[in-house]
Amino acid sequence: MTPERVEKMVAPPNEQKLIEAAQQGDKAAFGQIVRLHQKQLFRFIYGLTANFDRTEDIVQEAFVKAYQAIKNFRTGYDFYPWLSTIARNLTYNQIAREEKKDSLDKLSETGFDPASPNLGPLEQLLDSEAERRFQKALMAIPIKYRSVFVLRHYEQMDYAQIASYLKIPPGTVDSRLFRARQMLLDALKDLL
Repeated sequence: MTPERVEKMVAPPNEQKLIEAAQQGDKAAFGQIVRLHQKQLFRFIYGLTANFDRTEDIVQEAFVKAYQAIKNFRTGYDFYPWLSTIARNLTYNQIAREEKKDSLDKLSETGFDPASPNLGPLEQLLDSEAERRFQKALMAIPIKYRSVFVLRHYEQMDYAQIASYLKIPPGTVDSRLFRARQMLLDALKDLL
């Protein structure tokens, strides 16, 4: 699939009607759009943050911003890429703010996401030592490499889709993905 085709994918007819209704001020229609995309968006943002609370906040803020800007959305196009771009930009901004605030030394001393005493079912599933080590290693790599890795392995996008989504050349996708994998392998070599 070429990058041009990814950008021009159209929303399914049912979703298109919901978008048009939401643009006319129908809050219930926008609520249905939220239900259509909230799980996929949560998975994507969690892949970038590895923090449930932060992910919930970002996803919620992304839907609020999408609702506020829904009248600017070009009907006829797929809604999820637009929505996930809003969420991705919010994530990048938050990560940049946190990186200014926290040094890597402080992060390695305090950990990335302290365990909650009230673990939910998904958190219990992800609570293994290997998973924590992987998430910690993933969070330690720079965001430009992490985002390509997450889009490829969590969202199963192909190289052309990633290139179109991030607005970078396909060769850059390949090199960033290679570099992300190398950094993860180096960080986890004692587990392999």
